[in-house]
Amino acid sequence: MVGEQERYIYLKGRHIKASYHKQIVEAYQGNPFIEAIPPRLNQDQLYQMLDSAPRFSGDLNQLDLEERLELIQQIKPGYWKPLITHFERYRNIYNMIKIGYQSRNPLSAIYQREMAIGLDEILSHGTDEEGRNLAGNIQTAQMMADIGLSGMGKTKSYERLLRLFPQVIHHVAYDGEPFPVKQVVWLHIECPSNKSVGALCRNFYWAVDQLLGSNYYEELAEKDGRAEVLAKRMAKVAGNISLGGLFIDEIQRIHKGHSGGEEKMIDFITELTNSLGIPIVLIGTFKALYLFKTSLANTRRGIPDGYAENITDRMKDDLEWDIFLEGIWELQYTNKFTALTPELKAIMYYHTLGIPDFAVKLFMHVQCRAILYEDNEIITTELIEKVANRTFRLVQPIFELIRRGVDIDPSEYEDLKPDWITFKEYLKDSQHRITIDGHLSEEHKLIMLQHNRKVLIEQLVTFAMKMGCAEEIALCYAEKVELHNREAGHDMELLYLEIAKLVFEGKSDSPNDNTSEVVGTTRKRGRDKSKKLDLDECDIRFIVSQGRTDNLSVDEALRNAGLVGEYDEFV
Repeated sequence: MVGEQERYIYLKGRHIKASYHKQIVEAYQGNPFIEAIPPRLNQDQLYQMLDSAPRFSGDLNQLDLEERLELIQQIKPGYWKPLITHFERYRNIYNMIKIGYQSRNPLSAIYQREMAIGLDEILSHGTDEEGRNLAGNIQTAQMMADIGLSGMGKTKSYERLLRLFPQVIHHVAYDGEPFPVKQVVWLHIECPSNKSVGALCRNFYWAVDQLLGSNYYEELAEKDGRAEVLAKRMAKVAGNISLGGLFIDEIQRIHKGHSGGEEKMIDFITELTNSLGIPIVLIGTFKALYLFKTSLANTRRGIPDGYAENITDRMKDDLEWDIFLEGIWELQYTNKFTALTPELKAIMYYHTLGIPDFAVKLFMHVQCRAILYEDNEIITTELIEKVANRTFRLVQPIFELIRRGVDIDPSEYEDLKPDWITFKEYLKDSQHRITIDGHLSEEHKLIMLQHNRKVLIEQLVTFAMKMGCAEEIALCYAEKVELHNREAGHDMELLYLEIAKLVFEGKSDSPNDNTSEVVGTTRKRGRDKSKKLDLDECDIRFIVSQGRTDNLSVDEALRNAGLVGEYDEFV
């Protein structure tokens, strides 16, 4: 058993005594779990606390070759540069924990009702159509997935960010009354390599025992090892320790080929959030993207309203890359300092594709090569080229395909490139918030632009068809109006007015000659037909015709009749 337990990987933080802080949000006031969380850090404070690099304050000239090589080996574990994305993650964590506790005030009557019913029972019954659990509580917890390229430092980011929060808060008294409670603010565990819900639960018990000195693993892990039973027990333990947030790393280890592993795991994790109000963050590499295509997509109705996804691709060659590279460039242990030139920046980016892990390794290897084999120990583009071709010879072929924009087999290189075609469709259809950083962000912007245009055209077509326009002609009008207003922005009220004018005045200049003929023919037929019809006063054609008699424009006639409203009436 000891050998099995030692394989469980978890992150351990610090314990503090509860100190309560005034809250500006009314819903947070009077909740000891929220008030005990330390005030949030601002961006400057966060960067100051997280910025780290191995330092040597002595004289490099006094060190021999082996000592300088030893210092180089400390760069990878010791160097970490906080960036804007790290502050955004910190903000997400801070807000998720507080919002999750909002519906779990230990002093509220509904919380006591949940304890009386039993958390395992509440989990079993799930939630109703309005999102209420068995106790009648609507949980405020959110769920998030943080998926990204391998080597971008996601795990290290969460390790450093979570350590800024106390892990266990020991309450003694609150508002003059005894309140002897241990509040576990966060728990960070790795998804088990055997991909099962049961193994995840055992990992959870083990981490809690190591943190609190409890005995959950021995009491619960070995009794009735069915995944369903272990999951219920895990949910009960999570509630008993007042867990503020569960962070599950290496989520890509869940594999669809393992006894329905991904569906069971995702369903269970979603229920923890929906029924018990425990915020959960899933962390993994691009290999986990199939979860988006299958389990998450299929169970979207069960996903919390606050569900969001952060997707991180390799860094772009911009300000953040400069900050990262300039920081690491200061850690030179050659006998001559080489300044970072634009040429050196360019070749470092070329050979690492903006992946921090590769950049750190390459810089370390270049220094070692310079110290061992170069007489002047100067870092040059030629030296970087030579070392990169040796160090990264296994990945350079795939790097070259990425540089050239060649489609690659996602099943073979899932850690470097997602199945973009399938992923693109997912992005178009998703209804929740997705944040994308890095190179994929540019492609994401194009996708969202295409998606927004598609939605806009559909709205304009619907509007035109409601005015009696045939679908084919309505589409022609809609595309013309969208194209004409693409640069000016989308004022929906004006767009609807333009569509109305095209419908009633026939001012369409479709680039398709056949369509123009159809539009013209239809327009003539429509006019001829309208002359023969006795139109009702409510008929929009009668309104426009009467408006012309009164010297009113189409716009004025429609407005006077109350048929042109604000844009959000149609959205």
